[in-house]
Amino acid sequence: MAGGESTSSIMARMARAQDDLPGALAKVGDWALAYPFRTATLKIDELAEAAGVSVASVNRYARALGFAGFPDFRAELLRAYDSTFAPVEKLRAAVSRETTHAQIMRESLETAAANVARTLDRLQPGPCEAAVTLILEARRVFVVGLGGSAFTAGLLADALEPHVDMVRESTGFGGSERVIRRLLRVRPGDLVIGLSVPRYSRRTVDFLHLTKERGAKIMALTDSPASPLVPLADVALLAGSDHGILHGSHIGMVALIEGLAAALTRANRDAVGMAADVTEHILPYLHVGETPPPRRR
Repeated sequence: MAGGESTSSIMARMARAQDDLPGALAKVGDWALAYPFRTATLKIDELAEAAGVSVASVNRYARALGFAGFPDFRAELLRAYDSTFAPVEKLRAAVSRETTHAQIMRESLETAAANVARTLDRLQPGPCEAAVTLILEARRVFVVGLGGSAFTAGLLADALEPHVDMVRESTGFGGSERVIRRLLRVRPGDLVIGLSVPRYSRRTVDFLHLTKERGAKIMALTDSPASPLVPLADVALLAGSDHGILHGSHIGMVALIEGLAAALTRANRDAVGMAADVTEHILPYLHVGETPPPRRR
């Protein structure tokens, strides 16, 4: 079997074989289909015990799928989960390395700088112009970001607020039901912006499918042309998100959002007046100059 099969295709292969397998092998298949992630992490004897069969049956199951044996089957399943396991492997390598806390923090900051540089390299004039136009022409804007991307989605919604009539963030803090309830209000003329970096959220992909079917324009803020958000998007902007220890970095996405906010502010003809008005109203709440000493009584 060729390497690098996707998670969905190897699972489909396992499911297709299931009806034709004899008893013990079918028990292995039932367990592996129910717990594919755990199957990818177990040793052969551990999988045999979990499925209630012999080690020989596990090997025969792998051969029935076309593999030379269990090690090849497990390796292929691991490859299908590469993006999910990558943070674990990075952390394993970091823990085993002798270094100081200061060095780890320095490396993290260097990675952050590299992600901003990578974001800059990926910035293309066409998508940038299209992104600003989509936002300014939208009737309403819905921002979708789940998991770690919920925080950057909130930042984006705040950055968009001065430039659109209505912006609603759907970040999953109230659960999927709340997100779905909001997104079912999406209509043609609305713009939905989805944010997701590895590990990609399947629910974000599903929500973008839902809103695209309802006639909304879709914008993706993600990290790669291979991201599952990109095929759904009318325009995609890409940010660097690598990290040496953590599962990913949000610094590139934050920088991208700030750049988008700057472009929107520049494009807004009322920006200067709005800024002056806001400044005037918040001035009483700002610390300006030195604090006067307390009065003596």
